[in-house]
Amino acid sequence: MSVVACRIYDDRIEIAADSITVKGYTQAKGTTSKFAKLIQVNDMTIGSVGNCEESGLLFQFCETHKPASSSERDVRAFFVEFAEWKQKQTDKWELGNSYILIIGPKAFYVDGLLVWEIVTYQAIGAGEAFALAALYLGHGVQESVGVARELSIYCEKPIISFVIPRII
Repeated sequence: MSVVACRIYDDRIEIAADSITVKGYTQAKGTTSKFAKLIQVNDMTIGSVGNCEESGLLFQFCETHKPASSSERDVRAFFVEFAEWKQKQTDKWELGNSYILIIGPKAFYVDGLLVWEIVTYQAIGAGEAFALAALYLGHGVQESVGVARELSIYCEKPIISFVIPRII
């Protein structure tokens, strides 16, 4: 459930996410939870869709760990290390979520141990197709997430976004 969209520019990377939280088939409205799909931690920006348990564990892991560099190989090694750490915490090794990870001047699509650098734009999550169509048509990330929010029953406001300067 949810959507995260990312666009790469020469001088910056923009990323946005919706804020839906779901338990089973019910939205978690009226709770005190401030769980976010998009965070900045330890010089990284991470957007996550999928199970909140896994996202929360990754966000906690990132407080003290990060990839050795902004290369696909090091990002993949980082997620292998996270999976091993996660197994110690939960007895589950598999990575079920999708992520967009921004480190240094680069953004990466991560799904399990599939990692690739995003060079133009990308979206993940239940609203992915809607956001990708909007990005393809030239819209920014906030507008793209807004389109997904309007058209997908699994996306909800508010929209959270960050602009990360791209220093190469």
